[in-house]
Amino acid sequence: MARGTENQRTHKSENTKRHIVTSFLSLMEEKPWEKISVIEICRKAEITRGTFYQYFSDIYDLVEQLEHSLITDLTARMEKVPKQRGCHFRREDFLTKFRYGPPRTFTIWFEFCRDHRDAMMALLDRKNGDAYFVKKLKAVLKGCIEEVMEADGTANDELREHFLKVFMELHILSAQSWLENPADSEEYLSVDDIVNLLNTMRVGSAYLSYRRATDPDFEEKINPKEA
Repeated sequence: MARGTENQRTHKSENTKRHIVTSFLSLMEEKPWEKISVIEICRKAEITRGTFYQYFSDIYDLVEQLEHSLITDLTARMEKVPKQRGCHFRREDFLTKFRYGPPRTFTIWFEFCRDHRDAMMALLDRKNGDAYFVKKLKAVLKGCIEEVMEADGTANDELREHFLKVFMELHILSAQSWLENPADSEEYLSVDDIVNLLNTMRVGSAYLSYRRATDPDFEEKINPKEA
């Protein structure tokens, strides 16, 4: 077989598979993914059931392949980020030595969501999305956030685990609300805008930890007792 013909068939096959996935994601706007049938996908994609089964054994296989591809891509992107060294300055030097700029992983997260906009919108949808996929995303994000916390010198106290969980949720929630606005709408934020918004929360948390550690009256200032 000529190489050109083989490449054409491969390209056509990839396009067909992509079209099936796109049709599936479109149907997720109407109902939860597990309630979508193969017949509905075939009608939407205007293909035969035989064509569908050339690529997927069933709906669960389609979702597994799609999510595996997404998780693999996100993991590969995050693994390319150089490891940051931990914070070694004294707590009282926080204001002058803390790294205020957003970690690279924040930008990668939103670039990933932007590059897979349709799939992420559908799978993160609060009503029709896949909660199991969200758990898999959090497993990747957890390691990245822990590295950021180490680099920031986040105190290893009873609040650390709580902060980690909250910050994982913020990654998901901020992506959900960001993706809901079309790129041409007035409400749309650029990657830099949404990254800076998330980073504000990171810096604010670090600053509160600094003040709590260096100001003996800080607790009274943020939680004043009623007269």
